[in-house]
Amino acid sequence: MIAARREREARRGQLGKGRFEMLVKELVAVIRLAFEAGATATLFGLEGPLRAGIRADLCRQGWRWQDADDMAREMLNEAFRAVRATRPGWDEGQPEWIIHAGTLIERTRCVRCHVPLPEGHFKFCGDVCKSSYHSNLSLLKSAGEDQVIKIVTKHRSI
Repeated sequence: MIAARREREARRGQLGKGRFEMLVKELVAVIRLAFEAGATATLFGLEGPLRAGIRADLCRQGWRWQDADDMAREMLNEAFRAVRATRPGWDEGQPEWIIHAGTLIERTRCVRCHVPLPEGHFKFCGDVCKSSYHSNLSLLKSAGEDQVIKIVTKHRSI
């Protein structure tokens, strides 16, 4: 009976409501436990492994990869809503965010080209590096996810 139900779910690419809610409840418990135990720095710390694990389990049950990935994402989104996790903005994921958070760091090298900073310079060695860095940053902020991956893997100096 369980096998037949899971086969139907795999064909539809949808979990039954009860199974979905039970699995989300388990995800919530795992996410909270890992965070409260200090095993992860944020509530999102296990997102990648959990998504891959859920997707793999669903694929083993006969789900198509895309349907399994969509369901894993949906389950995790619901679990993150339940634990009231808020995703940080793009800026908060950047090294410069620590300045906004109040922790200043002392730099000795240019952020872009990594040469020693001249006297009186605190982030960039000159206007060329500053302009290039901010231009690249602006490009990344305005690009879509696929474009960002291509840009970053092609130009690692950003």
